[in-house]
Amino acid sequence: MSIQIQNVSRAFGTFQALKDISIDIESGELIALLGPSGSGKTTLLRILAGLEGLDEGAILFDGQNITNVSPKERGVGFVFQHYALFRHMTVFDNVAYGLKVRPRKTRPSKDEINKKVRDLLALVKLDNFADRYPAQLSGGQRQRVALARALAVEPKVLLLDEPFGALDAKVRKELRRWLRKLHNEFHVTSIFVTHDQEEALDVANRIIVMNNGKIEQVGTPEEVYEHPNSPFVYDFLGNVNLFRGRLHKGKLTQGQFEIDVPTYLDSHYEVVGYVRPHDIQIEKNQLNNESVAAKIVHIHMVGPVVQIELKREDVDEYLEAEIPKEHYKKLGIKNGDTVFIKPKQLKVFVPEDFSI
Repeated sequence: MSIQIQNVSRAFGTFQALKDISIDIESGELIALLGPSGSGKTTLLRILAGLEGLDEGAILFDGQNITNVSPKERGVGFVFQHYALFRHMTVFDNVAYGLKVRPRKTRPSKDEINKKVRDLLALVKLDNFADRYPAQLSGGQRQRVALARALAVEPKVLLLDEPFGALDAKVRKELRRWLRKLHNEFHVTSIFVTHDQEEALDVANRIIVMNNGKIEQVGTPEEVYEHPNSPFVYDFLGNVNLFRGRLHKGKLTQGQFEIDVPTYLDSHYEVVGYVRPHDIQIEKNQLNNESVAAKIVHIHMVGPVVQIELKREDVDEYLEAEIPKEHYKKLGIKNGDTVFIKPKQLKVFVPEDFSI
């Protein structure tokens, strides 16, 4: 089921939740709506489900305008953050509910419902929990029940609102892997809302980054992470170091630091350079004028990666670097040492209409 969102706007009083949103979603895609709180992602999801109206624009499923179609008739499965399971029903009855309440003409037989529910519970690895009640399950198990219930009615579109937000980090990671596998088997067009950058990058085929009711960027996880098109996207998708300075004759200069930015040989701007922690090179000796002295203030070893916090000696600014543990051991550095850092990859943003 393909989805076309055409010039959708929605306001709540004076608050503009969505501002002229347009995007095409291909059939079978797994899309993440990613953004901070208040960016409009949940409002957009609820509009797709028919749970929220819109002020302007249209929603099309496979080219058919369903803007004014009721939620029941849209063929949408919706999974909420807090499961929304029926506490008085067993796991089996929760999953079967959507099938049992269908009109008699379209309702499967009792045997068909039984087989379908059993198959789904096996798929979500809960076939031995059919007779339990939600209160007897863990959070991760409840969310799997909620997903099985949504899939039972064979939705054309699956919508998930912060589906793993209430779970701990380890369970979230397990369910992310499980959701990818489930999507590959069902190929149902799926859209999930999240503010968790790692979750979006890990699960989605494409990411729609939203901010203040607008779309900032659309692309694959690699595209939005490696080639962000705005300072907001760069900053939101992971930790970042800022190198503020003046762009002059193809060089960015700040304090004792200077680095080539050849794209702007004839430009003169106050700019900001963005660098990911893993793109900060650390050496014990100065390499050239593109490296700058910094003092190590904190070292934190996490598995194969060492996170290092540094304070530049030429300006009153802190940096974060991530280096492999092998390189860290080879350097032989410790807290209080002065080292020299250099950005391996610098993304420069200049005044609007001149960004790269």
